[in-house]
Amino acid sequence: MKLLPSDPDIQTIISRIKSDDLDLQPNFQRGEVWSDSKKRRLIDSILRDWHVPPIHVIETSDKQQEVLDGQQRLVAIRDFVNGLIRVDGTIPPRDPKIENADGCTYETLPPFLRRQFDQFTIRVFRLVDYKPEEPGELFYRLNQPTSLTAAEQRNAFFGPVRGQIKALAEALPAYHLDETFIGFSNSRMAYDDILAKACISLERGTLREKLSASTITERYRSEKPLSETIIDLVESALHLLGSANETGVQPRFNKATFFSWICFCVRIISDPEATALRGELPAFLRWFESERLISDILVELDDHNGSARTSALLRVYIDRASARVADVFSVLARDVVLIFALGYFLNREGRLSLFGKGKLKGVFDSLRTESRDAEWSIANFLETSKWGTLP
Repeated sequence: MKLLPSDPDIQTIISRIKSDDLDLQPNFQRGEVWSDSKKRRLIDSILRDWHVPPIHVIETSDKQQEVLDGQQRLVAIRDFVNGLIRVDGTIPPRDPKIENADGCTYETLPPFLRRQFDQFTIRVFRLVDYKPEEPGELFYRLNQPTSLTAAEQRNAFFGPVRGQIKALAEALPAYHLDETFIGFSNSRMAYDDILAKACISLERGTLREKLSASTITERYRSEKPLSETIIDLVESALHLLGSANETGVQPRFNKATFFSWICFCVRIISDPEATALRGELPAFLRWFESERLISDILVELDDHNGSARTSALLRVYIDRASARVADVFSVLARDVVLIFALGYFLNREGRLSLFGKGKLKGVFDSLRTESRDAEWSIANFLETSKWGTLP
Protein backbone atom coordinates (compact mmCIF):
# COMPACT_ATOMS: atom_id res chain seq x y z
CA MET A 1 0.00 0.00 0.00
CA LYS A 2 1.21 3.48 -0.87
CA LEU A 3 0.15 6.74 0.79
CA LEU A 4 0.44 9.68 -1.57
CA PRO A 5 0.30 13.09 0.17
CA SER A 6 -1.22 16.29 -1.18
CA ASP A 7 -2.32 19.59 0.32
CA PRO A 8 -5.54 20.78 -1.32
CA ASP A 9 -7.23 23.90 -0.05
CA ILE A 10 -10.77 23.82 1.31
CA GLN A 11 -12.23 25.27 -1.88
CA THR A 12 -10.77 22.31 -3.81
CA ILE A 13 -12.02 19.79 -1.24
CA ILE A 14 -15.55 21.24 -1.33
CA SER A 15 -15.50 21.09 -5.13
CA ARG A 16 -14.63 17.39 -4.98
CA ILE A 17 -17.44 16.73 -2.49
CA LYS A 18 -20.00 18.57 -4.64
CA SER A 19 -18.95 16.67 -7.77
CA ASP A 20 -19.11 13.33 -5.90
CA ASP A 21 -15.45 12.71 -6.60
CA LEU A 22 -15.02 12.51 -2.82
CA ASP A 23 -17.51 10.27 -1.01
CA LEU A 24 -18.01 11.18 2.64
CA GLN A 25 -20.28 8.23 3.36
CA PRO A 26 -18.86 4.98 1.99
CA ASN A 27 -20.57 1.88 3.33
CA PHE A 28 -17.84 1.13 5.90
CA GLN A 29 -18.15 4.54 7.58
CA ARG A 30 -20.23 5.34 10.63
CA GLY A 31 -22.85 8.07 10.46
CA GLU A 32 -22.36 11.75 11.08
CA VAL A 33 -21.89 11.89 14.85
CA TRP A 34 -20.24 15.20 15.68
CA SER A 35 -22.35 17.69 17.61
CA ASP A 36 -22.78 21.23 16.28
CA SER A 37 -20.55 22.42 19.11
CA LYS A 38 -17.70 20.19 17.99
CA LYS A 39 -18.19 21.26 14.38
CA ARG A 40 -18.01 24.93 15.39
CA ARG A 41 -14.71 24.27 17.16
CA LEU A 42 -13.22 22.83 14.00
CA ILE A 43 -14.38 25.86 11.99
CA ASP A 44 -12.89 28.06 14.71
CA SER A 45 -9.54 26.24 14.37
CA ILE A 46 -9.52 26.80 10.62
CA LEU A 47 -10.35 30.50 11.00
CA ARG A 48 -7.41 30.79 13.41
CA ASP A 49 -5.19 29.07 10.83
CA TRP A 50 -4.42 26.27 13.26
CA HIS A 51 -3.45 22.71 12.38
CA VAL A 52 -6.16 20.24 11.38
CA PRO A 53 -5.26 16.52 11.41
CA PRO A 54 -4.76 14.93 7.99
CA ILE A 55 -7.45 13.17 5.99
CA HIS A 56 -7.01 9.65 4.60
CA VAL A 57 -8.91 8.65 1.46
CA ILE A 58 -9.02 5.42 -0.55
CA GLU A 59 -8.77 5.69 -4.30
CA THR A 60 -11.08 3.13 -5.90
CA SER A 61 -10.60 1.41 -9.24
CA ASP A 62 -12.74 4.06 -10.98
CA LYS A 63 -10.61 6.84 -9.47
CA GLN A 64 -13.28 7.95 -7.00
CA GLN A 65 -12.05 8.79 -3.50
CA GLU A 66 -13.73 7.40 -0.38
CA VAL A 67 -12.97 8.87 3.02
CA LEU A 68 -11.21 6.37 5.28
CA ASP A 69 -10.36 8.71 8.17
CA GLY A 70 -11.48 12.32 8.65
CA GLN A 71 -15.15 11.98 7.78
CA GLN A 72 -16.41 14.07 10.70
CA ARG A 73 -13.99 16.90 9.89
CA LEU A 74 -15.06 17.02 6.27
CA VAL A 75 -18.75 16.92 7.22
CA ALA A 76 -18.22 19.88 9.55
CA ILE A 77 -16.55 21.86 6.74
CA ARG A 78 -19.30 20.91 4.28
CA ASP A 79 -22.05 21.89 6.73
CA PHE A 80 -20.43 25.27 7.35
CA VAL A 81 -20.12 25.99 3.64
CA ASN A 82 -23.78 24.96 3.20
CA GLY A 83 -24.91 27.42 5.88
CA LEU A 84 -25.85 24.83 8.52
CA ILE A 85 -23.19 25.97 11.01
CA ARG A 86 -22.41 29.49 12.20
CA VAL A 87 -19.21 30.93 13.64
CA ASP A 88 -19.05 30.92 17.44
CA GLY A 89 -17.03 33.97 18.42
CA THR A 90 -17.11 33.09 22.13
CA ILE A 91 -14.82 30.05 21.96
CA PRO A 92 -11.66 30.75 24.00
CA PRO A 93 -9.00 31.97 23.73
CA ARG A 94 -10.21 35.40 22.72
CA ASP A 95 -9.55 36.45 19.11
CA PRO A 96 -11.01 39.82 18.04
CA LYS A 97 -11.36 38.91 14.36
CA ILE A 98 -13.42 35.81 15.23
CA GLU A 99 -15.43 37.66 17.88
CA ASN A 100 -16.40 40.16 15.18
CA ALA A 101 -17.56 37.27 12.98
CA ASP A 102 -19.74 35.74 15.71
CA GLY A 103 -22.94 34.36 14.23
CA CYS A 104 -21.71 34.58 10.63
CA THR A 105 -22.41 31.85 8.12
CA TYR A 106 -19.92 30.99 5.40
CA GLU A 107 -21.73 33.33 3.00
CA THR A 108 -21.72 36.27 5.43
CA LEU A 109 -18.10 35.99 6.56
CA PRO A 110 -16.05 39.15 6.09
CA PRO A 111 -14.32 38.82 2.67
CA PHE A 112 -10.80 38.51 4.10
CA LEU A 113 -11.90 35.78 6.54
CA ARG A 114 -13.80 33.87 3.87
CA ARG A 115 -10.77 34.04 1.60
CA GLN A 116 -8.57 32.75 4.42
CA PHE A 117 -11.02 29.89 5.03
CA ASP A 118 -11.15 28.93 1.34
CA GLN A 119 -7.37 28.93 1.03
CA PHE A 120 -6.75 26.88 4.18
CA THR A 121 -4.93 23.66 3.22
CA ILE A 122 -5.39 20.23 4.73
CA ARG A 123 -2.98 17.36 4.25
CA VAL A 124 -4.68 14.48 2.42
CA PHE A 125 -3.18 11.01 2.10
CA ARG A 126 -4.44 9.04 -0.89
CA LEU A 127 -4.22 5.24 -0.50
CA VAL A 128 -3.30 3.39 -3.70
CA ASP A 129 -1.88 -0.05 -4.60
CA TYR A 130 -3.36 -1.60 -1.46
CA LYS A 131 -4.24 -5.14 -0.53
CA PRO A 132 -7.91 -5.70 0.46
CA GLU A 133 -7.17 -5.90 4.19
CA GLU A 134 -4.78 -2.95 4.43
CA PRO A 135 -7.20 0.04 4.47
CA GLY A 136 -9.21 -1.55 7.26
CA GLU A 137 -6.10 -2.19 9.32
CA LEU A 138 -4.97 1.41 8.84
CA PHE A 139 -8.42 2.67 9.83
CA TYR A 140 -8.27 0.57 13.00
CA ARG A 141 -4.84 1.88 13.93
CA LEU A 142 -5.81 5.50 13.28
CA ASN A 143 -8.92 5.20 15.43
CA GLN A 144 -7.70 3.28 18.45
CA PRO A 145 -9.17 5.20 21.39
CA THR A 146 -6.83 7.48 23.28
CA SER A 147 -8.52 8.75 26.42
CA LEU A 148 -6.65 11.62 28.04
CA THR A 149 -7.11 12.46 31.69
CA ALA A 150 -8.26 15.97 32.58
CA ALA A 151 -4.75 16.76 33.80
CA GLU A 152 -3.21 15.58 30.53
CA GLN A 153 -5.63 17.74 28.55
CA ARG A 154 -4.88 20.79 30.71
CA ASN A 155 -1.16 20.27 30.21
CA ALA A 156 -1.59 21.62 26.68
CA PHE A 157 -2.45 25.11 28.01
CA PHE A 158 0.90 26.88 28.12
CA GLY A 159 -0.11 29.56 30.61
CA PRO A 160 1.41 30.63 33.92
CA VAL A 161 -0.77 28.30 36.02
CA ARG A 162 0.45 25.25 34.09
CA GLY A 163 4.05 26.29 34.74
CA GLN A 164 3.45 26.85 38.45
CA ILE A 165 1.72 23.49 38.96
CA LYS A 166 4.33 21.62 36.94
CA ALA A 167 7.10 23.21 39.04
CA LEU A 168 5.39 22.04 42.24
CA ALA A 169 5.01 18.50 40.89
CA GLU A 170 8.64 18.34 39.77
CA ALA A 171 9.78 19.58 43.21
CA LEU A 172 8.08 16.76 45.15
CA PRO A 173 11.26 14.64 45.43
CA ALA A 174 13.02 17.62 47.01
CA TYR A 175 10.35 17.54 49.75
CA HIS A 176 10.99 13.79 50.26
CA LEU A 177 7.63 13.02 48.71
CA ASP A 178 8.52 10.12 46.45
CA GLU A 179 6.33 7.44 44.91
CA THR A 180 7.02 5.00 47.76
CA PHE A 181 5.83 7.47 50.39
CA ILE A 182 2.89 8.88 48.45
CA GLY A 183 1.64 5.49 47.35
CA PHE A 184 1.19 6.09 43.63
CA SER A 185 3.16 7.52 40.74
CA ASN A 186 2.67 10.61 38.61
CA SER A 187 1.39 8.43 35.78
CA ARG A 188 -1.24 10.33 33.76
CA MET A 189 -0.10 13.48 35.61
CA ALA A 190 -1.83 12.49 38.86
CA TYR A 191 0.38 14.76 41.00
CA ASP A 192 -0.28 17.76 38.75
CA ASP A 193 -4.02 17.13 39.10
CA ILE A 194 -3.94 17.01 42.91
CA LEU A 195 -1.69 20.05 43.24
CA ALA A 196 -3.90 22.03 40.85
CA LYS A 197 -6.96 21.16 42.95
CA ALA A 198 -5.17 22.17 46.15
CA CYS A 199 -3.95 25.50 44.75
CA ILE A 200 -7.26 26.45 43.15
CA SER A 201 -9.19 25.43 46.29
CA LEU A 202 -6.94 27.78 48.26
CA GLU A 203 -7.51 30.50 45.70
CA ARG A 204 -11.27 30.06 46.04
CA GLY A 205 -10.88 29.98 49.82
CA THR A 206 -13.26 27.11 50.48
CA LEU A 207 -13.83 23.37 50.33
CA ARG A 208 -17.61 23.83 50.42
CA GLU A 209 -17.95 24.19 46.65
CA LYS A 210 -17.37 21.31 44.25
CA LEU A 211 -14.26 21.87 42.18
CA SER A 212 -15.06 20.59 38.70
CA ALA A 213 -12.59 19.66 35.98
CA SER A 214 -13.97 22.48 33.81
CA THR A 215 -13.30 25.03 36.57
CA ILE A 216 -9.67 23.95 36.78
CA THR A 217 -9.35 23.98 33.00
CA GLU A 218 -10.67 27.54 32.83
CA ARG A 219 -8.07 28.57 35.40
CA TYR A 220 -5.35 26.99 33.25
CA ARG A 221 -6.62 29.01 30.29
CA SER A 222 -6.19 32.26 32.19
CA GLU A 223 -3.15 34.48 31.74
CA LYS A 224 -3.27 35.34 35.45
CA PRO A 225 -0.83 33.30 37.59
CA LEU A 226 -1.64 31.91 41.01
CA SER A 227 -0.53 34.25 43.78
CA GLU A 228 2.87 33.74 45.37
CA THR A 229 1.08 33.43 48.73
CA ILE A 230 -0.77 30.33 47.52
CA ILE A 231 2.34 28.78 45.99
CA ASP A 232 4.30 29.44 49.20
CA LEU A 233 1.54 27.86 51.31
CA VAL A 234 1.45 24.71 49.21
CA GLU A 235 5.25 24.46 49.13
CA SER A 236 5.33 24.76 52.93
CA ALA A 237 2.60 22.14 53.26
CA LEU A 238 4.53 19.74 51.03
CA HIS A 239 7.70 20.36 53.03
CA LEU A 240 5.82 19.64 56.28
CA LEU A 241 4.22 16.48 54.92
CA GLY A 242 7.52 15.28 53.52
CA SER A 243 9.13 15.62 56.95
CA ALA A 244 7.16 12.54 58.01
CA ASN A 245 9.03 10.46 55.43
CA GLU A 246 12.10 10.50 57.66
CA THR A 247 10.26 8.31 60.19
CA GLY A 248 9.92 5.46 57.70
CA VAL A 249 6.12 5.55 57.64
CA GLN A 250 4.52 4.74 54.28
CA PRO A 251 0.95 6.09 54.31
CA ARG A 252 0.15 4.95 50.77
CA PHE A 253 -2.27 7.76 49.99
CA ASN A 254 -4.70 7.73 47.12
CA LYS A 255 -5.50 10.89 45.16
CA ALA A 256 -8.32 11.87 47.50
CA THR A 257 -6.37 11.45 50.73
CA PHE A 258 -3.20 13.08 49.35
CA PHE A 259 -5.31 16.15 48.55
CA SER A 260 -6.81 16.10 52.06
CA TRP A 261 -3.42 15.83 53.75
CA ILE A 262 -2.09 18.77 51.75
CA CYS A 263 -5.08 20.86 52.88
CA PHE A 264 -4.60 19.60 56.45
CA CYS A 265 -0.94 20.69 56.43
CA VAL A 266 -1.96 24.08 55.04
CA ARG A 267 -4.32 24.50 58.01
CA ILE A 268 -1.55 23.72 60.49
CA ILE A 269 0.85 26.11 58.80
CA SER A 270 -1.72 28.90 58.60
CA ASP A 271 -3.01 28.69 62.18
CA PRO A 272 -0.94 31.07 64.37
CA GLU A 273 -1.83 28.97 67.44
CA ALA A 274 -0.69 25.74 65.81
CA THR A 275 3.01 26.47 65.30
CA ALA A 276 4.02 23.78 67.79
CA LEU A 277 1.95 21.20 65.91
CA ARG A 278 4.37 21.10 63.00
CA GLY A 279 6.84 19.00 64.96
CA GLU A 280 4.07 16.54 65.87
CA LEU A 281 3.17 15.67 62.29
CA PRO A 282 5.59 12.74 61.71
CA ALA A 283 4.49 10.94 64.89
CA PHE A 284 0.84 11.77 64.22
CA LEU A 285 0.98 10.41 60.67
CA ARG A 286 2.55 7.16 61.90
CA TRP A 287 -0.14 6.81 64.58
CA PHE A 288 -2.96 7.76 62.21
CA GLU A 289 -1.96 5.16 59.64
CA SER A 290 -1.74 2.39 62.24
CA GLU A 291 -5.13 3.36 63.67
CA ARG A 292 -6.66 3.55 60.21
CA LEU A 293 -5.47 0.06 59.35
CA ILE A 294 -6.99 -1.53 62.46
CA SER A 295 -10.07 0.71 62.81
CA ASP A 296 -12.42 -2.14 61.86
CA ILE A 297 -11.27 -3.94 65.01
CA LEU A 298 -11.23 -0.94 67.34
CA VAL A 299 -14.74 0.13 66.43
CA GLU A 300 -16.07 -2.92 68.29
CA LEU A 301 -14.37 -1.81 71.51
CA ASP A 302 -15.37 0.81 74.03
CA ASP A 303 -13.03 2.32 76.58
CA HIS A 304 -12.76 5.52 78.58
CA ASN A 305 -10.23 7.03 76.20
CA GLY A 306 -12.62 7.22 73.29
CA SER A 307 -11.06 4.59 71.01
CA ALA A 308 -14.43 3.43 69.68
CA ARG A 309 -15.44 6.99 68.85
CA THR A 310 -12.15 7.62 67.10
CA SER A 311 -12.40 4.41 65.09
CA ALA A 312 -15.97 5.19 64.00
CA LEU A 313 -14.81 8.54 62.66
CA LEU A 314 -11.84 6.90 60.96
CA ARG A 315 -14.23 4.55 59.20
CA VAL A 316 -16.01 7.58 57.76
CA TYR A 317 -12.63 8.83 56.53
CA ILE A 318 -11.90 5.45 54.93
CA ASP A 319 -15.33 5.22 53.31
CA ARG A 320 -15.14 8.76 51.99
CA ALA A 321 -11.66 8.13 50.58
CA SER A 322 -12.72 5.10 48.55
CA ALA A 323 -16.23 6.01 47.37
CA ARG A 324 -17.83 9.34 46.49
CA VAL A 325 -14.38 10.83 46.97
CA ALA A 326 -14.99 14.11 45.15
CA ASP A 327 -18.37 15.20 46.46
CA VAL A 328 -18.32 18.13 48.85
CA PHE A 329 -19.34 16.15 51.94
CA SER A 330 -16.55 13.60 51.39
CA VAL A 331 -13.91 16.33 51.06
CA LEU A 332 -15.16 18.11 54.19
CA ALA A 333 -15.55 14.86 56.15
CA ARG A 334 -11.94 13.83 55.52
CA ASP A 335 -10.85 17.34 56.50
CA VAL A 336 -12.54 17.35 59.91
CA VAL A 337 -11.68 13.71 60.72
CA LEU A 338 -7.97 14.49 60.28
CA ILE A 339 -8.29 17.43 62.66
CA PHE A 340 -10.26 15.40 65.20
CA ALA A 341 -7.72 12.58 64.98
CA LEU A 342 -4.87 15.01 65.64
CA GLY A 343 -6.69 16.24 68.75
CA TYR A 344 -7.23 12.69 69.97
CA PHE A 345 -3.57 11.86 69.35
CA LEU A 346 -2.41 14.93 71.30
CA ASN A 347 -4.83 14.18 74.13
CA ARG A 348 -3.61 10.60 74.57
CA GLU A 349 -0.03 11.90 74.59
CA GLY A 350 -0.90 14.51 77.22
CA ARG A 351 -0.16 17.42 74.88
CA LEU A 352 -3.64 18.67 74.00
CA SER A 353 -2.56 22.17 75.03
CA LEU A 354 -0.56 22.34 71.79
CA PHE A 355 -3.89 22.66 70.01
CA GLY A 356 -4.44 26.08 71.51
CA LYS A 357 -8.01 27.41 71.64
CA GLY A 358 -8.65 28.18 67.98
CA LYS A 359 -10.70 26.59 65.20
CA LEU A 360 -8.75 23.33 65.17
CA LYS A 361 -9.48 22.75 68.87
CA GLY A 362 -13.14 23.58 68.16
CA VAL A 363 -13.41 20.71 65.68
CA PHE A 364 -11.99 18.26 68.23
CA ASP A 365 -14.19 19.45 71.08
CA SER A 366 -17.34 19.31 68.99
CA LEU A 367 -16.86 15.84 67.55
CA ARG A 368 -15.56 14.12 70.68
CA THR A 369 -18.59 15.16 72.74
CA GLU A 370 -21.12 14.04 70.12
CA SER A 371 -22.78 10.73 71.02
CA ARG A 372 -24.64 9.99 67.80
CA ASP A 373 -23.65 8.18 64.61
CA ALA A 374 -20.24 9.33 63.36
CA GLU A 375 -21.32 10.35 59.86
CA TRP A 376 -24.40 12.12 61.24
CA SER A 377 -22.19 13.93 63.77
CA ILE A 378 -19.88 15.14 61.02
CA ALA A 379 -22.80 16.28 58.88
CA ASN A 380 -24.32 18.14 61.84
CA PHE A 381 -21.00 19.82 62.67
CA LEU A 382 -20.50 20.89 59.07
CA GLU A 383 -23.99 22.36 58.93
CA THR A 384 -23.87 24.24 62.21
CA SER A 385 -20.29 25.47 61.94
CA LYS A 386 -20.24 26.18 58.18
CA TRP A 387 -16.80 24.58 58.25
CA GLY A 388 -14.80 24.54 55.04
CA THR A 389 -13.14 27.94 54.77
CA LEU A 390 -9.49 27.74 53.75
CA PRO A 391 -6.76 30.23 54.74
